[in-house]
Amino acid sequence: MSEEQDTRTVDRRHLLRRAGTVAAGMAGTGVAAAVAASPAEAAPGEAVVQGADNNAGATTTILTSASDNATLLLANTATVTALDGRVLAAPALQLEPIGDGIHDEAAPGSLSMDRAGTIWATTAQIDDFTVSDYLHTSGNSNTIVPITPQRVIDTRYSASRTRILNRSGNLSSSGRVLGGKTIQITLADFVFFGDGLFGNVTVTNPAGAGFLTIYPTGNPRPATSTINFVYNQTLSNAYMSGIGWTDTVPDVISIYASKTTHVILDVVSFVIGIGAVNSAFLPGAAAGLTAESLAARRAKRALAARQGKPSWK
Repeated sequence: MSEEQDTRTVDRRHLLRRAGTVAAGMAGTGVAAAVAASPAEAAPGEAVVQGADNNAGATTTILTSASDNATLLLANTATVTALDGRVLAAPALQLEPIGDGIHDEAAPGSLSMDRAGTIWATTAQIDDFTVSDYLHTSGNSNTIVPITPQRVIDTRYSASRTRILNRSGNLSSSGRVLGGKTIQITLADFVFFGDGLFGNVTVTNPAGAGFLTIYPTGNPRPATSTINFVYNQTLSNAYMSGIGWTDTVPDVISIYASKTTHVILDVVSFVIGIGAVNSAFLPGAAAGLTAESLAARRAKRALAARQGKPSWK
């Protein structure tokens, strides 16, 4: 990579790395034409032939209007019923996957899809430098979803050990996690195909100095510790971990204890890509809001954010 290319890469990341805002900014985008260097306008009366291939060669087809509504509306009225009963719409627009990204001559507002299925958008032109970024989707990105804090396990009480999948042989008679053992904890009550979680872990009444390690089930245990403790200490620490799975359960984390101790595990948020969080634990759910009213509440907050301004401005 040349020095000039390296500088442009750094400038791009510095100026326009907007993470989740890309998805919000592109949500309303339906159609955008990539403008070529020398666009040619069709002569009046020359129509696109529907139901046939139309090749404009190296020129650009331009469609303009002065309407208050969309210049172009695409609709496909065909539907398909999925096995679970959902009615799925047939696509109204298809982008042909080509190349590894969008080229540097694309004008702002241009869209393309690369061969890996990533949608790219040209978002700005700064001097002679074109700024492009990819559209964040559940396939290539994730988001942090806060929940009302929940207790996952508390080994001091039998009723709070039910999410431990492998209790037999790994817990003492009082419920403490035995030293040198690993417990597997299902998160199925809270999340479906989650990527990670944030929370707080507490140890109490340990039999000696040691540590806990929280990690995704199915992965080798890392040579790291999540919390370190000494004999008979009660101590808490924040944690973040990826979520793993077993052959039969999709959302599982593991906790290794080097010394016998009680473990209390809480969760405050999940990292989600293709999965979902149980709406019963979302903020506002405890107040009796339905899923529909929760969505309406989020829409009102989004509108207020667009129309308002921060206190420091």
